[in-house]
Amino acid sequence: MTAIIGISAAVLAEQVPNTISRNGTYVGGDYVSVIAKSGAAPFVIPVTDTGLVTTFVNQMDGLILSGGQDVSPALYGALPQAKLGVTSIARDIFELALLKETLAQKKPILAICRGAQLLNIAFGGTLHQDTSYIRNANLEHMQRDQATRATHSIQIEKNSQLYSILGSTAQVNSFHHQAVDILGAGLKITATAPDGVVEAIEKPGVPFVIGVQWHPELIAENDIGMQRMFQEFVKSAERGSIKQIYNAPPIHLKKRATLR
Repeated sequence: MTAIIGISAAVLAEQVPNTISRNGTYVGGDYVSVIAKSGAAPFVIPVTDTGLVTTFVNQMDGLILSGGQDVSPALYGALPQAKLGVTSIARDIFELALLKETLAQKKPILAICRGAQLLNIAFGGTLHQDTSYIRNANLEHMQRDQATRATHSIQIEKNSQLYSILGSTAQVNSFHHQAVDILGAGLKITATAPDGVVEAIEKPGVPFVIGVQWHPELIAENDIGMQRMFQEFVKSAERGSIKQIYNAPPIHLKKRATLR
């Protein structure tokens, strides 16, 4: 049974009027390829009417919340600060509804970068709008090195799903300037950078709900640990898919009329 993995799409921050990109929706190709290489079928979910969220989630076995624009501080009741970047409130509202429906249907979630921040907000948490506002944060969290290169280490907590996948430490890339501030209720911090910035959060007691602050899809090609992360995520989605099949009500076929 091939699992279907929904990948939330981004909206172009700068539209190009009078062209085919005037109203662009996109997802990075690395998300698509890493899911396909992990044995699942990628399914891109555009930002659209929240009334379609249940339909989308019904069709998929797991969700990747992708990276992109900053999350609006309006979602956690804060005012914009000077270093807040470009936001998309339409994307925020849609993805928050998508995330909550996926949680309600108890399907696995891998939330990446912006996605991890949105996961924290969904449980009532807040964000630092820029890492410069964090005391002692001194790493280059918006790296200038190439995207496929890991630039700093993380320390991973024992008794976490991430620890079972990656071990006690890992090397990660870094393309963010917002970060988790107040942790959402029921979530657990499971990895931090050397300067204390939160690098991963999880929802304990569920099959697979993990948020990571780095971009594992960009380094998975040459990193066995990141490959394993996507593989374990897909396995969790496959188990849920099989369970749905066995728990589905029996199909009663109508008896065909006999042709005379």
